[in-house]
Amino acid sequence: MDEQRGQTFRVVATNSNSTDPGQIYEIGRLAALERTELLDTEPEPEFNELVEIAAAICGASMCVISLVDEKRQWFKAAFGMDTRETEREISFCQYTIQQDGLFKVTDATQDPRFVDNPLVTGEMHLRFYAGFPVSSPDGFPLGSLCVLDKTPHDLTDAQQTALHTLARQVNARIELRMQRRALQRALSAVTEAHTKAEASDRRFKAFINSGPFFSFLKDREGRLLFYNQKFADRFHIGPTDWLGVGNDARHPEELAAAVRDHDLQVLTSGCSKVFLEESLNEDGSTSYWRSYKFPCPDEDGEQMLGVVTVEVTEELRRTAELERSRNELEAANRLLRELATTDSLTGLPNRRVFDERLQFEYATARRKKRNLSVLMVDVDNFKMRNDTYGHDHGDQILRQLAKCLRNAAREGDLPARFGGEEFCYLLPECDEQQALIMCKRIAELLRAETWEHGTITVSIGAAGLEPATPNAQRLVTLADEALYAAKRAGKNRAVGYRTYYQQMLEELSARTPRR
Repeated sequence: MDEQRGQTFRVVATNSNSTDPGQIYEIGRLAALERTELLDTEPEPEFNELVEIAAAICGASMCVISLVDEKRQWFKAAFGMDTRETEREISFCQYTIQQDGLFKVTDATQDPRFVDNPLVTGEMHLRFYAGFPVSSPDGFPLGSLCVLDKTPHDLTDAQQTALHTLARQVNARIELRMQRRALQRALSAVTEAHTKAEASDRRFKAFINSGPFFSFLKDREGRLLFYNQKFADRFHIGPTDWLGVGNDARHPEELAAAVRDHDLQVLTSGCSKVFLEESLNEDGSTSYWRSYKFPCPDEDGEQMLGVVTVEVTEELRRTAELERSRNELEAANRLLRELATTDSLTGLPNRRVFDERLQFEYATARRKKRNLSVLMVDVDNFKMRNDTYGHDHGDQILRQLAKCLRNAAREGDLPARFGGEEFCYLLPECDEQQALIMCKRIAELLRAETWEHGTITVSIGAAGLEPATPNAQRLVTLADEALYAAKRAGKNRAVGYRTYYQQMLEELSARTPRR
């Protein structure tokens, strides 16, 4: 919690002109309260039942779940009273949120802080108060779960323990409510995106069939999966006549081999390429095509080949220099491929290469029932070092780390720069436990390295392919969650998602009340 609050201090201080730590913290606390989206909402049974239980256990006539705003305390749930809010300056709960444990007043008329309080001297005649703070998921106190009475009162140890347990349940339900609302927004966004995608698909089909170019899609074996209307018209076929037809059935043996070689270059490298290709006409003449080929993964992660091609037969006949132009084009493609696949700072493959290789390895692992793991690696305290010693120092750290990651790699592994100070590691034939052994190897190489301005450490999250893993990107998401668990646990460590998930289940089970 202290680390999380410290992080919030830094974020808030960036946007505040105040230098008072208390004021900065209060700004962060109010922001956390706003993120819960609880203020001024309708009563909800999951909170109402907790105040009823707390009042019954503690033998109190009233109980509320309060949320302390900037100028008021508002009751998300209330038992035994009709009031929904009071001014903050007269609230007892403003004291509760300033401590971690129980705040208790057995007789307000005997307490100098409250003897003249309108809640004590007015119609409410409040005498007894006991409450525990309730908090946001990121550790800020939002208000309290408190029991109240019009007569002096006290709680037994058992009642205090029960009230504390119920306060933790309020925390859990606040977090679950926030997660539900986030999920609802995500589902709404998915529905909207699906509707837009359908409209986009219709527009794309109209575009692809109306365009002045030939386009088609092939599977890994070279069989046609789709071709546009211009392609069908050029070869005098119907819209489905060549679906499932391979290179060998559409070209003579030598031409088919050349086309297949071009296809495999693109599928193997995972990069777009441009080729000059040939086809044989019915009269025996040859036509020439400039084909733009690119990898195109389907929804299951299987790699397909997309092709957009333009006939250049007349251009070749008009000029004898097209052969030289083709060679220049090939050289340019090689340069573009290097620029498009390599991170210029570290020399590692970039995220695009990682994403494409991940899709391929995921499909292979699924098809052949092999292991596959992903590591997410983040430099600890990188921003502080970058701010303290300058960007040149930060760049040198990233270059040295890239060298260590490259040296740790086995044959077939793929270390890549994911972005900023974050790196990713693709480990074929490796389960999550074996991936954690790789993490130790990385840590050993970092310790052996000489670093300017002190040793560098990293936090690592690991995730292995499971039967239930729905897609390749999910591996990255799970490894990223494990990475942030490593950060929260103190940094300079590696955490496997399976262990992290089991711990979350155990914590959730411990917080869930037995019925």
